[in-house]
Amino acid sequence: MKKFVLAVAVSTFAFAGAALANVGDGLVGNTVTLTGPDGAVTKIYYPDASSIVVKGADGSEAPGSWRVSDNTICTKVGDAPENCTAPIEEAPAVGSSGTIDGAQGQVQWAVSAGKDF
Repeated sequence: MKKFVLAVAVSTFAFAGAALANVGDGLVGNTVTLTGPDGAVTKIYYPDASSIVVKGADGSEAPGSWRVSDNTICTKVGDAPENCTAPIEEAPAVGSSGTIDGAQGQVQWAVSAGKDF
């Protein structure tokens, strides 16, 4: 469970670029795939503007919630505290990807269309 929660926390990725009005618009209806330094994959599906479904590396699924606050994205799953991104300047969108530095090393992220699990 610790890795599962960590993966969700890492989902609070930061993007660079031009400022947009709603940094969460490109997530609705899409999936963010997170690949940890150990190769473990966690997927987060954003079915609407307030809920998420997280599929952990072990295959388990957990519901959660998310919200946009100014230019940050905040997520909450289970008993874990809400986790918010650093300010985002460019909204994630289908096809975007990158890496972020997490507590356990670099994590790769990518946004794909629809529910990808």
